[in-house]
Amino acid sequence: MNVDLIFGKTREHLVQLEGTAYWIHKQILTDFLRLQKDAAEAGFNLQIVSAFRDYDRQQRIWNAKASGERPLLDSNAQVLDYASLSPTQIAFAILRWSAIPGCSRHHWGTDIDVYDANKQSADSVKLLPSECYGEGPAAGLHSWLDEKIATMSAYNFYRPYATDRGGISPERWHLSYYPLARRILEFYTFSLFKKNLEEG
Repeated sequence: MNVDLIFGKTREHLVQLEGTAYWIHKQILTDFLRLQKDAAEAGFNLQIVSAFRDYDRQQRIWNAKASGERPLLDSNAQVLDYASLSPTQIAFAILRWSAIPGCSRHHWGTDIDVYDANKQSADSVKLLPSECYGEGPAAGLHSWLDEKIATMSAYNFYRPYATDRGGISPERWHLSYYPLARRILEFYTFSLFKKNLEEG
């Protein structure tokens, strides 16, 4: 397993999704297009709003949140008062919604964030729970995806953050390609995590 792939420091495993600015792992392309086609037949325009993210991009996200340039959210997606938080509280607030650089599943090209382009423009997507439930613009798409995943007909895609385990907040919009992501997770040991932190 290529450590640079795990840490988001190579693009050799990627292919650009035609007609978009997004890059995904070349081995997920066929199954993503199948899922997209099924969605279209069901009346949804399944599109990607975030895919591969390299180490530097993840670091910019982390640093912007750590410095207060970008808002920090609590578990209910409400904005926190940055000035009232300790450095430890800031770090845990970031971790609720964003990974440490080198630890993001988006580095792998196996994970994507999706929305219904029939209901929203890419620029308007905030990736918040309110968009995915009830009257939210992506609620219908995600109910449809619930059924596809439950019946094992989502072409190996699943939701790694479907359940709140106290770490990353549930992200209904986040899909992962199980066959590849599972292999990477098995390889990503605690010693590699420490190596990432030490080397940056």
